[in-house]
Amino acid sequence: MQEEFKPLVEDAATACKNYFGEKLLALYLHGSIAMGDAIPYVSDLDTYIVISEELGNDDKHCIEQMEKELQRKHSVAKEIHLSVHSVIDLVKDKFARFVLKYNSALYFGNDIGQELDKSGYEKFEPNAEMAKGRLAFARQCFDQALNKKRPMCTGEIPTDTYYASRKYARYFVIVEGAYFLMSRNEFASFEKEEVLNKLYKYAEEFREELDMTSEILKAPERAGITHDEFLKRIRPLVEWMFNMIEKSECKNSESIQMKVKYHASE
Repeated sequence: MQEEFKPLVEDAATACKNYFGEKLLALYLHGSIAMGDAIPYVSDLDTYIVISEELGNDDKHCIEQMEKELQRKHSVAKEIHLSVHSVIDLVKDKFARFVLKYNSALYFGNDIGQELDKSGYEKFEPNAEMAKGRLAFARQCFDQALNKKRPMCTGEIPTDTYYASRKYARYFVIVEGAYFLMSRNEFASFEKEEVLNKLYKYAEEFREELDMTSEILKAPERAGITHDEFLKRIRPLVEWMFNMIEKSECKNSESIQMKVKYHASE
């Protein structure tokens, strides 16, 4: 986590501890702050907070007020999202547990998602079934972006075209690249450098697109590529990954079918 965001995250954790007390079991970070590549005044703070009981209406109102107060004190984040869930919610939502395990960072408390997985609850594994199960959703999201609509998977798109390119680079090259690697049994994490390095191995013919993605992720303004141009140039790569996922072999005769929506930061 970058130094600029530490006071905000500390205050968010303190506010949750003060309000929920012993009911607070865990606070996870996900998105760019968790990955250590957030941009001050551009990125959001995204959290997944686990408590021992169901939320009441009064709780929901108080959480909204906490978000507003944190936003007032910490303009370093564009938006602040305190996403609070009960343990029962997490038991039922195996996709949330998958995201917590592979694309989040535990900031406070016990790793509840991991504990539930070890307890024998049904879970998703990072394999071809997982990749194929969300393929229709991924294709729909990419079509939405190509047609100048906000994709379901990304949340808000930055108004600055270069930062929009960065967001699309993360979701349509890094995230979809990670799912492509799952279909090859080569997945380890959603960390951008690891995903890019493995994509260079499997997608050598798209080296130019991968180089461009790397530059945009490092310095979107310096790269100077608009989001419309970026989407146009990565289209062959993304469609190739989708096709390779579709052709991958699953252990089961039919892949799992998923309809997933996940909040995205930036």
